[in-house]
Amino acid sequence: MFFIGTYSHNLDDKSRLILPSKLREKLGGTVYVSLGLDKCLAVYPEEVFEQMAKQLSTVSSLNAENRSYKRIFFSSSYQCDVDKQGRIQLTKDSLEKCNIKKDVMIIGVEDHIEIWDKERFYQMEEENEAAYESNAAKIFESKGE
Repeated sequence: MFFIGTYSHNLDDKSRLILPSKLREKLGGTVYVSLGLDKCLAVYPEEVFEQMAKQLSTVSSLNAENRSYKRIFFSSSYQCDVDKQGRIQLTKDSLEKCNIKKDVMIIGVEDHIEIWDKERFYQMEEENEAAYESNAAKIFESKGE
């Protein structure tokens, strides 16, 4: 299972977001929302989140960086059920942490989706596109391809 594509959507007045139907089918009825990297929200299918949690449980909490990451990851995560209209309820706190307003971009990123503030998404996209080819060369050279 993998997620691809870019979708423009809006939050409603109650901070609910309609998930694109193509992504919703793969996500299932229960998802986990967490603070993503680079100031976005990451939305994981239940089985992917459980795999991540299991992997994090093997990382030593005696290391300060590990402990810090685990605290933020788990404390910022919450479970959501997809309602009959295909919406998820996002918390005000998570939206504020990522500076997400009404207009959002939803993108597929391999095993999860990300929710971005629309302005921040276009900014990030422009920054990343400049390095797209050099990043591809680094990734595929390291794999021997």
